[in-house]
Amino acid sequence: MIEIRWAQLEDTRDLGFVHSESYRKAYKEIIPDEYLEQYTPVVRERYFYNTLVQGTEQIAVILVDNKIVGCMLLKACNDDDLQDDSGEISAIYLLQNYIGMGLGKQFLNWGLEKLKELGFGSVVLWVLKENKRAIRFYERQEFVYDEKERLIFRGMNLLQLRSLALHKISVYTKVNIQKMGFFGEIQKVEQPLKVVLPFG
Repeated sequence: MIEIRWAQLEDTRDLGFVHSESYRKAYKEIIPDEYLEQYTPVVRERYFYNTLVQGTEQIAVILVDNKIVGCMLLKACNDDDLQDDSGEISAIYLLQNYIGMGLGKQFLNWGLEKLKELGFGSVVLWVLKENKRAIRFYERQEFVYDEKERLIFRGMNLLQLRSLALHKISVYTKVNIQKMGFFGEIQKVEQPLKVVLPFG
């Protein structure tokens, strides 16, 4: 049985394990080991406890047979160039053994719907350029690279790319867009694109 719900304080121990385990697996060949070793379950449990208490981000969990196997963080986007009603999926992770079962798509769509319910008119996320598997996943879910980039430090400088969700939107127009290729190349393509309106 699959269940998706908002996280509660009693989930923080499981959240700490799931996040630290999935984070280290996802970035094993991207982020230096010395940095990844700091992502212990205890450290992440403390982070999630503080986040839930302070309410700085909305945290969701996905369960399979009553076991938490993934987590997602939602928040208002603070990017200066976007409208005030922009939401952000700041993190979404699944335990390695549960990848490839369709849970990621189900979880992501749940998050998009909740951001809509919270009043956000558009949704963005940031993904590491080197994270090819995540890029392919987001492309399949109709996220499109919008040419915005930023450097972050995770034991070394890494480049993040910003993607916009093209969901439940209307009014077709022809535009040139940038889309991330399967191997990380940036390919310019022309295709019908919908003007982003507040979730239709």
